[in-house]
Amino acid sequence: MQIKKGLDILDDSRRAVKKNEEHGAYLPKLGSFHESSLQYPIKIGDEYEVIILDMSRNGDSGVTRIRGLVTFVRGTKPDDKVKIKITKIGRGYAIGQLISYLDL
Repeated sequence: MQIKKGLDILDDSRRAVKKNEEHGAYLPKLGSFHESSLQYPIKIGDEYEVIILDMSRNGDSGVTRIRGLVTFVRGTKPDDKVKIKITKIGRGYAIGQLISYLDL
């Protein structure tokens, strides 16, 4: 059973959903996701060869993107080509540990 409330609808599980006007589908409202339901494109322990693109705001870590996920690597600077190991994954970011510098 669905209960209409403006553009919002409560479904049987009592999760708030909002109608996507463009596609006509009902999607969970932002904020109704549980952190455990988030899926990240990488895993802790994965190793990657990356090029550092920028510096973090406080200047202690280089920043790169792995499959769209912002990744911080302490001890690097822009244009470094490095091999890293993912040590932590947070909400919208990851932290990688420097393994070695690679030749350009």
